[in-house]
Amino acid sequence: MRALFSVIALALSAAGAQAQVYRGNDTGGIIPWSCETEAFAHQIAGEFCARWDKYHRITSVHRQYGDYIAFSCLWSPSINRYALPAVGTRATCAYPRLRPVVKALD
Repeated sequence: MRALFSVIALALSAAGAQAQVYRGNDTGGIIPWSCETEAFAHQIAGEFCARWDKYHRITSVHRQYGDYIAFSCLWSPSINRYALPAVGTRATCAYPRLRPVVKALD
């Protein structure tokens, strides 16, 4: 019984950790942008488009909180040449390291 409870708790916690598609249908959708969701944008869009047996293509990334990552669902990634081109996404959340300001004493 204890093992069953732990398996169910683990499954529920893993399901709630992923970002969800905010709006979408069989032609594409949008994902709310954050540095963490941008790293998983291909996986999220791929799982969403797989509902209709389609391939995904990230079409725009606006790197500001409150903006979105847009994607399209395509029947074939090689046949639809005239669709919007794919946009690269970041694989990690790397923030620029700030250097401390040090003044020399005379």
